[in-house]
Parts: sequence; C-alpha cells; structure tokens
Amino acid sequence: MATLDRSAVFRIVSLTLAGGDVIQTIPATLALYKKQWVRRRLSALCFFYAVARYMSIMSLIFNGYNAFSRGYTPVSCKHLYLFPNVTALLAGMAVQVLVYIRTIAISGRSNVVRVGLGAIMLLGFPIQTFGIVYHRDPYFNQGACKGKVLHPGEPDWNIVYYSTHMAFDLIACVTATFYIVSAARVLGVIRLSKFARYILRDGLLYFFVVFLVNLWVVLEFAQVFSSGAASSLPLAVVLIAIQHLVLGTQRTPPGNVPTSNYDESVSRGPPRFMPSPSQHIDLELESGEFAVSDTAIESQKMSFRSEEQKDKIPSRKQDV
Repeated sequence: MATLDRSAVFRIVSLTLAGGDVIQTIPATLALYKKQWVRRRLSALCFFYAVARYMSIMSLIFNGYNAFSRGYTPVSCKHLYLFPNVTALLAGMAVQVLVYIRTIAISGRSNVVRVGLGAIMLLGFPIQTFGIVYHRDPYFNQGACKGKVLHPGEPDWNIVYYSTHMAFDLIACVTATFYIVSAARVLGVIRLSKFARYILRDGLLYFFVVFLVNLWVVLEFAQVFSSGAASSLPLAVVLIAIQHLVLGTQRTPPGNVPTSNYDESVSRGPPRFMPSPSQHIDLELESGEFAVSDTAIESQKMSFRSEEQKDKIPSRKQDV
C-alpha cells in the first residue's frame, strides 16, 4: 500500500510539473508554429517537437486517469491498457529524433554523424518497442487499469526500453560534446562563442537530467529499490527537458555581432583562423529547424580584427 501511495504522489507531482511547464512554454511554442505558417513549410524539428510534446501530454494524462479511475471494466481495460505506453514510446522516439537533428547540426552536418548516429537510432527503435509491448498484459484492479508484465519469473521489460534510450542519449551527447570541444580547442576556450557555450551547457544539462532519471527507473524496474517514481516521472522530466532544449534555440543568442562588415574585414587580410565546416558550432533556429550558422565564426573574425586594430593604436601614438 505504501508503494501505491508513493506512485500516486509521483503521478500527481509529474502531472503538476509537466502541466506547469507546458503552460509556460505555450508562447514560445506558438512562435515556433508561427514561423512554419509564415514560411508555409513544416520543418522536421517542428513536426517531431509537436509529436514529442503532445504524445507526452496524452501519455501523462492517460497514465494518471488509468491509475486513479474506478470506471474501467475488464473489457474496456483490455482495449486501452497499452495507450499510455504506446504514446510514451512515440514521444520517446520523437525526442531521440530531435536530439539526432541537434547533434547533426553541431557536427556541421557531418556525414559520419548523420549515418552513424542515424543507424544507431533506427536500430534502437525496434528494441524499444519490444521493451514496451513484450508480454505486457492488462492489469485490472478495482476499476483501475494499466499494462503490466504478469508472466512469473520475468523482469519488467521496460528495462530494455529505458536502457536503449540511455545508450542513445550517451552516444549523442559524447558526439556533440566532441565537436564543440574540438572547435573550442582551436578557437581558444576564452574565445569560444557564447552561444556555443550556451548550447553545450543546455545540451549537457539535458543529458545529465534525462540520463539520471532513466537510470533511476532502470534500477527501480530491476528491483534494486522501490520508490514509485517509474510510473510517470521520467516522461515528465524528458518532456520538460526537450521543450527547453528546442525552444531555447529560438532566443537570440547573447554576444552575436553584426556581420555587415564581414566582407570588409576579409578584404583587409585573411583571419588568423579559418575553421573547417565541421567546426561551425553556432546554431540558430532558422525556419523552424536547427541550422548550422557561420555567426560564431564571423564573430570570432570580427573580434580578431578588433584586437589587431587595438594592437596598432599604441604604436601609432609612439610614432607621433
């Protein structure tokens, strides 16, 4: 009974946190949709963001309804018990596609990342589906309904789903961080674009939060401990994290400088550093999708030019 009480508390907390964040992000979400409408084009990022957002909301609502309801019958439970699981699965897949798009953008649209990470993601989808639906049967309890592994001696196969999700997030995080840090070493840590630091900070924050909550759930399904959080908290955390990861790119990055004088600066001489395409690490949300931009690189070139001019000023005074 104590476990059931904790599960109910976590469901209420999850619905409250997720609901508050969904309301808070409505203006930014509408701004994202408006960009699609103005350009008459639905971007992949906007589509998968919508799938992740609304599938997560539906899963959380039905998860709570199925747990607290007393109106189910054995027949109706048999038809609807998998609905929260399937919507959570679709939301999780959409989240991974968003992470995939972001990682490709950070890598400068590297074909290695595009093919390699894409293959890992696609291979993980059937494994995650297996973890969600395999041997999951309707569990009817005094009008409440949920899916549960009822076969004796079998683990909860949700472990497979969450472990696969964690593995993909880990690979994507390592890949994105590698490209950002590689560019930082060339540009110099102090000269690294503020927006690049912003993306690195939010990306790592997303990874650590989601990874830890998924690890928590795996340990609970493995019966290392029992907290009741596995019922709905992971989905709420992932929803909140991915909303801020995507919508955060709509804000104007701090420290960007105008690039109207870029051609003039190049005509006066080559910059000290000419990065390769894979080192274009500044991101913008352009036309509703992650797009690689040269803004950070141009910003660095402008700063180099400014420093060169500052270096020349003292020498001129001495000549006078």
